[in-house]
Amino acid sequence: MDVGNENSDFLKLINVKGNIENITPHKIAVVAFIREYGLLKIEANKMIDCTVAPKYRKDFCMLALKLIQCPDMEFKELEALLTDGRYNLLSVHLQNFCVRLQNIYVNGVSALTDCVTSTIDKLMIESNPCIMARYSVLGLYLRRILLHLDRLTFVQVVSLYKSFCLYYQRGRPGQMIRSLSKEKLNNLDSQNNTSPIIPDESKPLELSMKMNIVDRDNSFDEGQWSRKQAELFTAQQANLLQINEKKAMPPRQLQKTIIQIINDIPAYPDIHFLSFLNCIRTKEFSGAQDSLYNYFDRTIFNSSASNSCDRTKNFRYAALNRAAMHTHFGHKSVAMEAVREALARAQEAVDYSCLMGAAAWGALAGGRARRAALLNRSPRVPAPPAAIAAAPAPTAHNTHTSPSTTPSCPRHTAAAAQLLAQHIAVNGAKPSYIFQVIMRGDSINYLHSMTDLTMAGLANTAALWALYGKTEMASVACQLLLDLNTKCTVGSASVWHWTEASATGAAGAVACAAWRGAGPLAAALASHLRCPRTRAVATRYHASLALFAGKWEEAEQSIRQLASSDRWESQLLKAEMYYLKGDATEALESLCDVLDFCKTEDDSLHFVSLRVKALILMSQVQNSFSNIQSTNIMILNEALWLAKLYHLHYLAATAEMHLANVQLNMGCAKNALTLARKALPVIMADGSAYDMARAMLLYTKCRIATAPPCGEARLQVLQSCCEALEFVKKNFSKVGAHVRLLQTWYLQAQLHHDMGNHAARNQSAWMYRQLELQNSVEPSNMLIVMY
Repeated sequence: MDVGNENSDFLKLINVKGNIENITPHKIAVVAFIREYGLLKIEANKMIDCTVAPKYRKDFCMLALKLIQCPDMEFKELEALLTDGRYNLLSVHLQNFCVRLQNIYVNGVSALTDCVTSTIDKLMIESNPCIMARYSVLGLYLRRILLHLDRLTFVQVVSLYKSFCLYYQRGRPGQMIRSLSKEKLNNLDSQNNTSPIIPDESKPLELSMKMNIVDRDNSFDEGQWSRKQAELFTAQQANLLQINEKKAMPPRQLQKTIIQIINDIPAYPDIHFLSFLNCIRTKEFSGAQDSLYNYFDRTIFNSSASNSCDRTKNFRYAALNRAAMHTHFGHKSVAMEAVREALARAQEAVDYSCLMGAAAWGALAGGRARRAALLNRSPRVPAPPAAIAAAPAPTAHNTHTSPSTTPSCPRHTAAAAQLLAQHIAVNGAKPSYIFQVIMRGDSINYLHSMTDLTMAGLANTAALWALYGKTEMASVACQLLLDLNTKCTVGSASVWHWTEASATGAAGAVACAAWRGAGPLAAALASHLRCPRTRAVATRYHASLALFAGKWEEAEQSIRQLASSDRWESQLLKAEMYYLKGDATEALESLCDVLDFCKTEDDSLHFVSLRVKALILMSQVQNSFSNIQSTNIMILNEALWLAKLYHLHYLAATAEMHLANVQLNMGCAKNALTLARKALPVIMADGSAYDMARAMLLYTKCRIATAPPCGEARLQVLQSCCEALEFVKKNFSKVGAHVRLLQTWYLQAQLHHDMGNHAARNQSAWMYRQLELQNSVEPSNMLIVMY
């Protein structure tokens, strides 16, 4: 039996409430606001050379459009909006508006219905020429309100009036009400011959006593949502969740509003997709799964009654979004099942867009082998953006991409370039080819003004430069990303894009500042660009500073904090802490854990650099606590081979520096000098303040070891080494490496003694003593052999 015939009666039932406009007190107030402005224009037209000023006309139109589209607001909020000065409104307009609401409040149901019906008559029929066109935005709104008001029963109209009275009561006293002249209100009361106004305290009680015959099912809520209001709210919040999550409503408040819309409009399916995005935002799997199923259940029911083609399209996109959800939560086996289903349905329907999206999520969920197979088969497979990329926007036309939609092809090609660049980078491709692929994708992004992919391209470029150790180029890419003009308009406000790519650029900028030893700049950037990634970078920087200064408790606390965001980076720092404390056993255990992870988890985007760093640190531990130097050289050669194989230039230079240090300790000073001289330019160009200082210190030691035994040539070398040590001390001071700074002062005092410069020697010895008294850190014997 066809699904459409089976559920047609059910669809008729669930669509009844969704097709009816909810008449609320807020909408009655908006009608009164429009009415009084129209009457003012009629009076102005009757007078000679009298018109409403353009600024008042413009602000009225903008405010009326906002009141029509925005969700219902309380009367206090409406008062604040009209009187806070954001809009230029005529004072007589506000006065007449308040009098009209007072008239409805005092004179009952007849005044409420007359406000709506007479507005149509006066503004569209009786006035010549018409003040308001029947097919204008305001004309359509007023006619729709009148149409649905005529459909209400008498009991429902009475209930609407009761809700209006409560709505009006809760807004008094307000700034706008207090601005009315007493004479105008008194004139209104005398003209209508009504009894005095009932005090605020007794009015709600009297109304409830008079209207207790009204059935609860027919009562009107004060803040019901209409279909068009819900559609605008859904589109705006979904857009904000994609481009700038910080500007969207808080998760708890957004979910509360979503529940209200679901209660008011049960047949509106897109609100369930917004709930799905909100659950993804808070990493709530159960709620995300329920919302996704509810969305496609309702969409499939609605489409199955009209078109079987739309129903099959919903089926394959339901599988695609299920694959995206499970991949996002790390359920790779379940995600692959959904990917296979989406691929099969997309191939059957010849849906190129769905096919490429399924291939992308299959590449992410299937690991390295699956990704390589898909990229070799279809090099134009798209990479999803950072947030839940395959998840479509929560509107029907955006959710279901047609196979014949041509604008999606450039997007697929540009996104495929990003995924391809990431994949071949971690598999050791040449950097020139990788950046050529990224440039192809960037040219498409710029040509078609795809802001999100442009930002993702710059973030990937910065990450690749950082992977290869070119920190200056990475810093430039991060600055370009943060300086990119990504402003767009959502509703009536301007919003900047802030996605995962922006967070990557912010974290990169903070990391580059910390890398160069600019602590105040890094702290200022981290406080200005507040996001989880920048906080993780700042935590790592604090841990490194504590390790340099020998503050073990502070370092351990920062390492624990970092473990929640980057487990293996914190594990490396923990191994380094144990090494500096002199606990070789704990350091080697931590490093073995990292290396075991790298052997089993080869699909990580940073596993190669992590493995090289772990090998270098392991060689350093063994060099300090073992007399067998052959093992250290084998480990360093393995690290150097891996770094060169994957084009990790900076890590390769670091490994060479460690090899030079081992050779220097073994007595091969000339070989050490040659190797250090080869690696020094790379370290000085892109190294951190700490790495530059220790590299220059090692190079100075090699020069001292290979200096002539006596004569003027030796004095020249020693003098040059003393000048180089000034650079070393400056950079060690930047990062607070007091132990290494003590070692530098000690070496400089020895050099001055060898040259016979006793004054400079005494000065260096005195500085050494002062630094030793200021910092209660004892120099370690490891300084003799560590790089």
